[in-house]
Amino acid sequence: MGTRTITRARQRIAVRLSHHASPRQRRELGAFARYCIQRVERELGERESWVVEIAPVSASSYESRVRVGSLEASGTGPDGALATWDAICRLEEALRERARSY
Repeated sequence: MGTRTITRARQRIAVRLSHHASPRQRRELGAFARYCIQRVERELGERESWVVEIAPVSASSYESRVRVGSLEASGTGPDGALATWDAICRLEEALRERARSY
């Protein structure tokens, strides 16, 4: 994957974290979300923009909301990465259903 692809993904994929997130968390969760989204897009086509919001909901639980176009999905998990994975998997299924209906 070239530098242009990474830069373009960063422009299209906004990852928002709690203000309590460390720089390392921002970097790692951002990279993970972009990787997951690009995996989905390889099969289902590139989308104009994505928004990923990740926040702690308790000391041992995170929630992630992912939006693309008019679709949105939420996921939960013991950390930000698993919550994001859960949300993206749910959204991927909705995108697949939408593609089958066309």
